Formats: sequence, C-alpha cells, structure tokens
Amino acid sequence: MNKLSIQLIVLLSLLFFSNKSISESPIHLYKQYLIGTPRAYLQKSHPLEDCSAKYEKGTLCMKNHLLAGEKAEIAFRFLNDKLVSIVLIMTLTDVSKIKKIFYVLKTQFDLVLIEDGYNKLDIIQINASTFNKHEFTKIIANFENEAYQKHNIKYTFISKYEFITQSRKSRNFSDIFKNAPMRMRAAIYSIGRKDEQVIGTISFIVPGVTQSYLDQNPIVEDF
Repeated sequence: MNKLSIQLIVLLSLLFFSNKSISESPIHLYKQYLIGTPRAYLQKSHPLEDCSAKYEKGTLCMKNHLLAGEKAEIAFRFLNDKLVSIVLIMTLTDVSKIKKIFYVLKTQFDLVLIEDGYNKLDIIQINASTFNKHEFTKIIANFENEAYQKHNIKYTFISKYEFITQSRKSRNFSDIFKNAPMRMRAAIYSIGRKDEQVIGTISFIVPGVTQSYLDQNPIVEDF
C-alpha cells in the first residue's frame, strides 16, 4: 500500500467519525429540552398534565415557566412518544412586552419572515433587493406598527448559524425551508387576541428532523 492510499484511508476515517459525532450529537430544541426526548422521561422529570383538549392529541403541558420574566405555559408535542416541538403560550399586556420577547428571540435567532394574517414581508427577498439600510428598516417598522395595532403579527426566525449559510444561497423565505439542514432550528412567534387578552405563542421546531433521525439518535436518559 503506497503513501497516498494510506493518507486517503486516514482522511476517510476522520470524515466518517466526524459525521457520526455530528449526527449523534443531541439537538437542543429549547433550553435543556432535546429533540427525541422520551415522553416517559419528561413525565418523570416535570409536573406535566395532559392538555390534548386545549391543543392537539397527546400534548403535555407544564405551567409557570418563565421567559424573560414573563409567565408562560409550555406545551410539549411528540411523534411516536418522542419530543419533536415545544410551544410557549403567554399573556402579553402591552406592545412593550411583545417587543421584549422579540428581542430575547433575536439573541439566538435571525428573522426571515413577518406576517399579519394577510400580508407577508419576506426579509430574505427584501434584503437582497434593498441596498439602503434605512429604507429596509423603515419597511419593516411600518409593517410592524400596523400589525401591532391589530394585535395580529407573526415572526418566523431561524438559528443564527443556519441563517448565515441559508440566506446566502436562498432567494426568498420558501427556499430556506425547502432544503432545511437537519440541525436548523426555527422559532415562530405569533401574537393574537383571545378572550379579550393579547396572547403570545412561540413554537420551537426543527424542520429537518425525520422519523429516521429520531430512530437512529435515541436520547438516553437516566430513569
């Protein structure tokens, strides 16, 4: 075996183990909660109640969670008894609280889309065609102000590292989710009215996760 063949084998081995460690490293969905965490482990670790009637079948909820000082309920959603998404639901009394949660999300995520129920503001598309930063900021501010008055706005974010790579190769928002990397996290922050209250809802998801990923990367917990 010549020197070149040995180097090639070593390189392939390194790539194999590197990819293996990446695929098996757990994905943090939100705080300490990992994609694929077994339902039974969460039920053992936290005071949860079945809230299928309020949300969707099989959802478990935990009350009195805090995000940026705001009281929230967490809803855990499962696929075949494995955690696949988390939703935070909180009461927001005024616009300042709505904006506070927005800036908390901006510490880990970057904005890609804003909606007001009817209209959409594609941040990727606007950013690519608007070279004046002041004009870009003004477009977003005007859209937000109108939506805030109606208490009807939805923000979609993706995790910062993926935003850098995805936004460079995407022409618009739909391109980003079309071929979402396995580890890309998204947060969808919606504000609306219910029973005369302003409700904020944040959904944490990993769009690229598949059933085969969950099967091949089990979360091993100490029961």
